[in-house]
Amino acid sequence: MKNKIKIDFELLLGLILAAALFVFLGTKTSLNKNSASKQFRADILESTVKPVSAKEIYPMFLCPCCGQPLNPEKICCGQAKERIDYIDSEIKAGKSKNEIVIDFAKKYGLNSFVDKNKAEEFKNELIAIAPANRPIISLSPETYNFGDVSQRKGTVFAYYELKNEGKSDLIISKLDTSCGCTSASVLYKNEEGPRFAMAGHGAKNPTDWEIIIPGGQTAQLKVYYDPDVHKDFRGPAIREIYIFSNDPVDFEKKVKIELNQVD
Repeated sequence: MKNKIKIDFELLLGLILAAALFVFLGTKTSLNKNSASKQFRADILESTVKPVSAKEIYPMFLCPCCGQPLNPEKICCGQAKERIDYIDSEIKAGKSKNEIVIDFAKKYGLNSFVDKNKAEEFKNELIAIAPANRPIISLSPETYNFGDVSQRKGTVFAYYELKNEGKSDLIISKLDTSCGCTSASVLYKNEEGPRFAMAGHGAKNPTDWEIIIPGGQTAQLKVYYDPDVHKDFRGPAIREIYIFSNDPVDFEKKVKIELNQVD
């Protein structure tokens, strides 16, 4: 009888220990999941605690003008200089490599990465940690084809549907384009906002403008193409338009225009 009690006691103790281990592992898994966002920077980029050199950061990002990695010895436009200066200021502030890369991507968008796989990793992590009620920017179509555009006939324009598919307010604060020939504005409730063109190429874009689009509501993106900016150009062209907002995932949304410039 004593042996049976002893065996039953040992069995009970084993069950208790197993249950405690299960709870511990479950708690640990939950904590690991909750801490995933804290490890975000280490997960998407090589962790480093050593002093950061700007030369490590420049080639990770593209110049939006020429599409080449940033190079302080070959600054092709104002946008490239702005981005290089921003990296320099982050280093002077004593930030780590990971912090600089993430700050840069949030300021200038996922399309600024040279390595598109790294950009995709970044976006997937942002989706995983984004709040369920976030604003969600949606634009349709992704590409508009003007077909033949006559240089003699002047500026043409196209409309894109711009919708907030999320539950909280979408705040658009800036637009940008990949060329001085292309500009864009937002139309909401029949009122057109200011036009933005390629920053750093003489365009005087507003710095204190924003528009708020509540969840479920629709606006329009109006894109202009002026063939006179490149009077002598003939042939096919692709231009990009960037929309910056408080969507925590697509904070820089991109659409395109395609055309064939003729006489």
